[in-house]
Amino acid sequence: MSPKNPPDDNAWLAEIASVKPLGSKGKPTTPTPAVPKAPSKLIQQRAVVGWNDNPPIPILSNTAECISGLAPNLEKRLLKDLASGKIHPTAVVDLHGLGEGDAWLEFVDFLHAAAAQDHHCALIIHGKGQGYGPQRNMGVIKFQIATWLAGHPKVMAFHTALPEHGGTGATYAYLRRRI
Repeated sequence: MSPKNPPDDNAWLAEIASVKPLGSKGKPTTPTPAVPKAPSKLIQQRAVVGWNDNPPIPILSNTAECISGLAPNLEKRLLKDLASGKIHPTAVVDLHGLGEGDAWLEFVDFLHAAAAQDHHCALIIHGKGQGYGPQRNMGVIKFQIATWLAGHPKVMAFHTALPEHGGTGATYAYLRRRI
């Protein structure tokens, strides 16, 4: 066997077809390649149920300049107040330096904790980045943040932060009040 001609699975299976386990008196068996098993529908459904039984809130904008969304049952004035800084953030998380998966986990844990502590406005610092989005002018976390916020059960509205809070590298999230 030379490096230019790598072995294929069929040749390997043919080669070991006559091999019997030590101490075996039975016929040799031909091993079959392992096929990854797809998760059952029940498991897939269980992972989704309980996260958020409500549909995601509409994303009004997801560009490098502005990220915003508002639940349909809320007044547009709330989004204007959030965008103008009339509602001040009382909880902050910084996702800089985290990979997409770690950032999502940190984001989810932070928002659940902030809502449990009755914070009404949270600031998520995600950075600006580049290479993602329709014009490739957003970082991976910034590109995902609108979707994450829209689908989170504790979020009712979100908007790009004011310059003093990070500008286009951060987003305000208005959180559902504890009941």
